[in-house]
Parts: sequence; C-alpha cells; structure tokens
Amino acid sequence: MALTPRFAHVAAASINQTVGDWKGNRRRILEVIQAARSRGATLLALPEMCIPGYSLGDRLLMRGTLERSWAMLEELATHTDGMVVVVGLPLRLRGVLHNCAAVLADGRIVGLVPKHNLATGDVEYENRWYAGWPLGRVDTFEAPDGTVIPVGSLVFEAHGVGRFAVEICEDGWIGLRPGSVYALAGAQILLNPSASWFTLGKHRVRRNMVTQISREDRCAYLYTSLLGCDATRLIFDGSVFIAADGDIRTEGRRFVFSEEYELVDEVIDLEHLAHVRMEAGSWREQVQALERGDAGPAPTLVSVPGNFKSDAVAPAQAPYWTAGTQVTSPDQSLDWLVEAGLVPQFAATDLPHLELELALALALREYLEKTGIPGVALALSGGRDSAMCAVLLHRAFRYHYPEKSAEELRAIVRKRFVTAYMSTANSGSATQTAAEALADEIGAEHLLGRIQSAVDTHHELIRDMMGVDLSWDEPTHDIAMQNVQARLRGSLIWMVANLRNFLLMSTSNKSEAAVGYATMDGDTSGGISPIADVPKSLVSLWLAWARDFHGYESLRHVTAAPPTAELRPPDRAQTDEGDLMPFFVLDQLMFHFVQKGQGPLEMFQSLWPQLRESYKGDARAFAADIKNFVRKVCFAQWKRERFAISFRVTAFDLDPKTGFRFPPVQAPFREELDELDAYVRSLGR
Repeated sequence: MALTPRFAHVAAASINQTVGDWKGNRRRILEVIQAARSRGATLLALPEMCIPGYSLGDRLLMRGTLERSWAMLEELATHTDGMVVVVGLPLRLRGVLHNCAAVLADGRIVGLVPKHNLATGDVEYENRWYAGWPLGRVDTFEAPDGTVIPVGSLVFEAHGVGRFAVEICEDGWIGLRPGSVYALAGAQILLNPSASWFTLGKHRVRRNMVTQISREDRCAYLYTSLLGCDATRLIFDGSVFIAADGDIRTEGRRFVFSEEYELVDEVIDLEHLAHVRMEAGSWREQVQALERGDAGPAPTLVSVPGNFKSDAVAPAQAPYWTAGTQVTSPDQSLDWLVEAGLVPQFAATDLPHLELELALALALREYLEKTGIPGVALALSGGRDSAMCAVLLHRAFRYHYPEKSAEELRAIVRKRFVTAYMSTANSGSATQTAAEALADEIGAEHLLGRIQSAVDTHHELIRDMMGVDLSWDEPTHDIAMQNVQARLRGSLIWMVANLRNFLLMSTSNKSEAAVGYATMDGDTSGGISPIADVPKSLVSLWLAWARDFHGYESLRHVTAAPPTAELRPPDRAQTDEGDLMPFFVLDQLMFHFVQKGQGPLEMFQSLWPQLRESYKGDARAFAADIKNFVRKVCFAQWKRERFAISFRVTAFDLDPKTGFRFPPVQAPFREELDELDAYVRSLGR
C-alpha cells in the first residue's frame, strides 16, 4: 500500500451544460479541466451526467446518446495528463443502463462507478431508464476498442492524491450511503457528482448534508452540481462545496449568469483526516465489521473468439398504425355490439378501427359522466381532425344510450353537443359544406361565425401599435397572419363553451403534436384532446373506415380534399403536407425516432429502402425531410408540455407527463444531422 500523502489539491466545478450539445459540452468540460490544472489541482470533480446533459428523458434510450457519450469520454481522457478527473455519463452494461461516474487519470479511463440509489419520486424518475448498482459488486466493462475497465463499487488510490471514491447524487441523500462503506475501506476523499435541482431552502439542506457527511465519515467531501436550466422544468443553481471533517472549506457561487461554470479548489490535509480516524474506536470497529463481510465473487467473463458481426440492415417494419389491419381472427368479445344493434356485422379487418373507436368513445363517455360536465363544444372546421372528434363523440352517445331510437339520440346530441364553423376570407365553401353536413348528420347544434371583421380589427390594431401593415407578400408576417385566425377561433369557441358550461374539445392529432404544427391557444384550445395519440395517417384511414362501416355519408365531403388549415389565401394553395411533408413519411419518422430510439442516420438507413420509390430515388429530399422532422420535434416540446389531457391508444404517446419525456431545452441533433448529410453525399443522387 502506498503511503498516504500529506496534502491533496482538489477541485470541484459546476457547469452549465445542454442536453445533446456535444461540442459545447465538450468545450466547457475541457475549459474547466484547464482552469483546474492552472490552479494546480490534481483531482477534479465534475457534475453528474455532465457529458450528455442530465435531463435526457427518453433520449437516453437512443443508441447515439450512449455512443457519443462514450466517444467524448475517451477523447476527454486524452486531456487529463497529470490529473485525475471524475465526469458523468450513461453506460450500458449487458443491455442495462446505469448512471455512471468515470474516473480519468493521466490519459486513461481507469474505472467506472455506477449510481447505487436512483432518484425516484417527486419530479425524479430515474428508474424509468436506469438500474441501480448492487453495493459491493465489481464487474468489468469492455470498451469499443477492447480495453477492459473495472466497473462497480470501487475505491481508487493515486500517488499524490491517496484513496478516493465516488457516490453519485442520491447516494449521498440516503441513510445507508455507499460513501460510508468506501470511507471504511480507506477512502479519505469522497466525491459526489450531482445534478441537484433547486427549490427554496434546499441549498441549506445540501450544506448541512455535506457538513454532516464529512464529519461522520471523517473525510474530505467534494460536492458539485449542474448550473442553469437544462430541461425547462428543473433549475440547477450550481451548488459546489469542498468540506473536510465537518467544516465547509470553500463554497462556490450559485446562479452564475455571466460564466458557464463555477470552479472552487482547496488543499486538503489528509494526514489530519487519518489521525482523526485513528483516534476513534468506533471507526476501527466499523472497519473490522466491514472486513468480516463477504459481498460475493464477481461473475466470470467468458470471451468468445471469432467475429460474428453482420453488415446486414434489418428491414423496416410495416407502419405501426397499419399493423393491426393484419388481424385475421374475429373477436367474440365484441359480438354483443352487433346483437345490440350498435354496429353492423364486422370482419376481422374491422377490429383495429373498431377498437380505436370504442376506446376513445369510452374515454369521452367516462370523462363527461364522471366529471358531471353537461356537454361538449367543438370547432368543426370541415377537416379531418375535427370530423373524427365529432364522430367519436357521436359514437360515445350511441354506446351510452343503446336503447334510444335514432330520433331520440338526435335530440340528446343536439342538447349536449354544439359545433361551430368560423370562417375567414381564406375559408372555402367545401369545408363549410362538410362541417354543416356532418353536424346535421350526427344531430349536433351547429353555429356559423364569420370572424373576418375580427381579423381585420387585429390587423388595424397592430398597425396602430407597431406601425406594421401586415401583408401576405412579406414572409416575416406569414406566421402572425395565420395564427391570429386560429387564436380568434379558439377565443370564440371558448366563449361558446363557457356560455353553455360545456367542455371544449381540442382537435390536435399526434403527427401535428410531434412537429408543433398547431397554434398555441388556437386549435390547441380545449380541456381534452381525444385524438392526441392518433397519427394523421390513422385519422385518414379511420375516417374512410367509419364512412363505409357506419355509413356516415357526410364524411365523403371531409375526405374529398387534401388536409389544409385554410389559413393562407386560396391562391396560395396551402396544404398540411405542403407545409410539412407527406404524413405517411412523417408518421414513420415519428415511430422510428420516438419508439425505436433511432437517430437521423439510422432513420434514413432503415426507411430509405421502402421509401426510395416515393421520393423517386432522391435521397437528398428524404434527408431534408428527416432534418426538418428532427428539428421540429426538438423545438416543439414546449408546445407538447401545454397540450390538453389526452388518451393513450397506440404503442407510444407523446404526452410528456406519461409517455415521451423529451427535454424542452436541448441541442437539436446538430452533429447527427451533419452526419446524415455526409452519408447522403456519399451515396450521390
């Protein structure tokens, strides 16, 4: 055993990192390493998950996150000459994710320490992604280059630093801390890389915790955290401490705005800590108790010789919204619907659409009945989304009142369902006809509002307020001129709902939610969003099915024209797919990105074989759609955070409260998109 040095020069830093900002995160880490080196520190603690950013959400499940994190770790190691640096990243070991701290020393990765106790509860949900590491277990991790690295409950000894160990964030907040075991095993310096979020009064709790741990474990304790607002909901105030034997030796500034990191350093008297331990009889007894324990042997790693790698690429699956149409067996559990006269005789291929209808109709019925809401208001535009919402509510009433005749049901619907078509100069006669026909067919009370004068008034007010004459010929005016129409409709339909004391339904679908193709406080207005988990491709398929299966003849008007928001003048020929991309493509990209966790290049490689013909062989055009999709998904998370209550009906959903926990603040896959461009260039046209 090497002699314990008398002194150790240690440092700890908080850093303002951004999820997925690989270049920026790397630059900041290197700047901190250099700053600590310039101060003479030889041991540096950096925050939890500071390589990829902490609040990754389901981006953790994407292979690119793990690969890029590891690649950055290897690169950072080359900048640690003469230093020991502890830095955080995710690690996958035998298919299981772990929240890890990596120990870099003098150019090498010398060990990996996983988090033992996961933060779960309140806003924390780490066990959604990670597994906690069993205390005492030691294993090995084979890096991509074949290097074998120890991983687990480790204590490190470095000449000039002595023995040190790592416990990660939550590990320091619990009663049976792993750090205490490490201290009993001889570690005199404990590092706690954290991503501890701010609440009022929490800093005082942290300070007391650090003080107490350093006193109880008779150690130096380096505590650090993230700085900034990494994922909108959580604020990191950048707490950073160095304590020794119950005394806060130095404390960094919090809420630093002007700089991207805060660094503190201190020279620790390790001999003093050794003396304090030597004096305490209870310490010796605990050390002896630890030495008598047996954590069990580590598993044996068997290396299989040979090269079994395959260069084949798995073919893309059928679009997920059509997979259910392959059903060939009927479902007897739904035969009662036919016997009750609620649906016509159905085939096995009808089941996916019928089940979707039943699930959403049941959800609407339950919501209305169990909350005591007397009725529903809906902005019926004549388009697909509002039509599906209207038909689903009509079906909900049909199933809730099975004994009613057609005329009795019409009377109930008219009393409890009001729709409104709100036209502007950009509205077409076809959509107005479609809305009127559908409202009449299902029996809803239907209102007609002409809101062009309100739009004109807003244009006049903007001219008076800002001196701006709005024009469709000015590209910078386009979004404002579109959105004012949607928001005025939202305001008016809310007023209708309030006057009736009704629930307002929002009509946003899953595809639009994914890319933010919705006007906040316009078409997103409402208290409930029944089709928020239904992709646009399925909306169109379901409407065609409902038209033929149930005989809703008015839906022929709805499905006759391509989807359009009708927010630009008719001579500008606006369509939803023209603004975005074909929904058939968008919905597949959404599935591969969210559910399969694929990055831009992986999506291209998976989908290009089956979409090549649709793009007439133009790989650049498909790559452009992927880039457009990825950027919009990243930038639209703030909208998804505000959407109304919705119902889960598909294999995955985008609800940030229950499904896709994507960070609202992140670098939008810039490096990954550059890689896609390079790959497509290598293919040629």
